[in-house]
Amino acid sequence: MDRAHRSARWAIVVFFCSLGMGYGVLTARIPALQEQIRANEGVVGMAVFSLGLGCLAGFAVTPFLQRICLSHTLLRISGLCFLCFLALSGLAWNPVSFCAAFALVGVAFGLAEMAANTQGILLERRLRGNYLSGLHASYSIGGLGGSVLGALSSAAGYAPFLAFCIVSIILFGGWVWAGRRLLVEKTACEKGASEGKSREQGRIPGIVIVCGILALAAFAVEGSCGEWSALLLYTVKGAEESAAALGFGAFSIAIAASRLLGDALRRRWGDFALLAGGSLLALCGQAVVLLAPWPLVCLCGYALTGAGIAPVMPTLLSRAGSRTDISPQRATTAISAMGYSGLLVIPPSIGWLAALFGLRTALLLPVCFTCLLVICSPLFRAAPSASLARKEEPAN
Repeated sequence: MDRAHRSARWAIVVFFCSLGMGYGVLTARIPALQEQIRANEGVVGMAVFSLGLGCLAGFAVTPFLQRICLSHTLLRISGLCFLCFLALSGLAWNPVSFCAAFALVGVAFGLAEMAANTQGILLERRLRGNYLSGLHASYSIGGLGGSVLGALSSAAGYAPFLAFCIVSIILFGGWVWAGRRLLVEKTACEKGASEGKSREQGRIPGIVIVCGILALAAFAVEGSCGEWSALLLYTVKGAEESAAALGFGAFSIAIAASRLLGDALRRRWGDFALLAGGSLLALCGQAVVLLAPWPLVCLCGYALTGAGIAPVMPTLLSRAGSRTDISPQRATTAISAMGYSGLLVIPPSIGWLAALFGLRTALLLPVCFTCLLVICSPLFRAAPSASLARKEEPAN
């Protein structure tokens, strides 16, 4: 790896880490925002829903924006908007402004994540290697750091607006440095040209759609662990409230650690073995969570689930981005839009099922999605096409 690509890789890491940190500090200060506007849990739920809708809106407009600007430009602009909206969300004064601010943060977050993933795919194409898992690990690490900063700012008595401004200013310095070192699309295929296949421009290859469905399944598992782990441990397993809060922490730490190793494991084992093995490990972790009566053992189950599900999304994005019949921008947009739809819909659906059948039974839904990942993993036995890599122009 030459110096230019090494700098580009670290620049993309900075963007992923910053997105995770911004999101982490925002979610950590939701209780303070709730108290600031004197809202009930229903308003908070609507704000979180608005955040998810904003992300989907960002995904929806990405194809139009990609026609007028390339991924490095889109990442710089959307990243700046994300920092501005993050700071402004601390000024919410009523439920309407609360939801509106979260929706704007979601739009900017969705656009920035799309562009960051596109940059990661371009890096893999040019270097003919696997890097997306490590990049996604930096997002998870940033999210943990944001949660810690949120807790520290709360302990110091900082208002959400002040805390968000401090984090935004810190991140802005990193983004100025990183924005100058991003990759620039140079070849026709990188820019999404048809290369003599103009009839296919309006079509998304079937395997990319399959990757999107599997991304939905992976996000369904992540969302169920994030939003229902504490309640399951507290109400079903009898854990103390403080211990119940550790469920998502164990899951997140395992995801970060697994994604740090994901690129090396993918190079050694291949996509099929990594997806099948990871999905089976996640399935075992979910079985432990649902069947074990002891909260401590359930925490280990959440860690196993996180370690197993972690490589799925980076592998799906990388596999779709390696194709020659679709641009990395379109592939990223399609997979992420379908994946986040699952994150938006499946966790609330678990709540509706829990009201009818109980939480333990409702959590069989993400188990079914994990089984889908296991069943579909043989589709990735064949190695990704390398024809594109041979057509790439060397970066300056």
